[in-house]
Amino acid sequence: MIFQPVRLAHREGMNQPAIRHVVATSRTSGFTLIELMVVIGIIAVLLSILMPVMGKVRDQARMTQCASNLRNIGQAASVYLNMNDHYFPPAKNQDLLLDPADPTKTKYISLTDANAYWGTFFGRAAKLPPAVFKCPSNQQKMDVGTGLYTNDQVAYGFNGWGNGASGMSDSERITYFGTISEIALFRSVNTSSANKWGNWNDQVGRSLAAIKTPSKTILAQDAWEALMDGGHNGDTFASVDASNRGKLTEYPGHDIEYLRHMNAANVVFVDGHIERLGADEQKDERYYTGNWTAPRSY
Repeated sequence: MIFQPVRLAHREGMNQPAIRHVVATSRTSGFTLIELMVVIGIIAVLLSILMPVMGKVRDQARMTQCASNLRNIGQAASVYLNMNDHYFPPAKNQDLLLDPADPTKTKYISLTDANAYWGTFFGRAAKLPPAVFKCPSNQQKMDVGTGLYTNDQVAYGFNGWGNGASGMSDSERITYFGTISEIALFRSVNTSSANKWGNWNDQVGRSLAAIKTPSKTILAQDAWEALMDGGHNGDTFASVDASNRGKLTEYPGHDIEYLRHMNAANVVFVDGHIERLGADEQKDERYYTGNWTAPRSY
């Protein structure tokens, strides 16, 4: 039996590939509303965590800078003392640090100017940049009632606790200082038996050797007042009046200037070391009187 090949009829298009029509579906790029809300929620949570941390880091940096300022002031005080037979400068109750006639705002005011700030003595002696006397956390604004104490150049108060503006009597000075004519950093050269502290020109600096506890006696600190008078004055937390102790009665609302750094003040002591004192510690007048043989008054 012979098999014959069978020819298949050619059909047009039989050997051509089939054409498939594919309808592609695609998703537009971007977030859905739910996804966007999730992202925003995550960001909000991260910010709530990071913001307090960043704020604390900033506050810590400012506190460190302030402490450095006061350390430099303490060192400058030492330079001044060495140049002046170890006597502190006379009392200055004003707050102008820079020469008003200097357009560059870099030159210190004259020491003989009645409005000169106490820091002028130390700044000139040690050639400190004037910016050292300004705390980065300073919030001081003009006292609207009087238009005084703008303190736009300075932010630290000098220890004048018990001076002529303190309102203290002679008997009170004997209680707190053991003498009428001397307070922690100043002494009165007025020989009158009455009103020894009535004239600022009579209030001169004491000898460093006369200060018995330099490591516990405040030199300067974060403050609203340029020269802290203390006593009955109400410009420190250590008021003689029990009802006013722990608050500022002379400058109500400015307590924050004594608590600039995490509810505490940076303080430089007479021996040059730095500490932070909270409100309760600042109520202890012995830090200002230097008389640590006496018990705390309350």
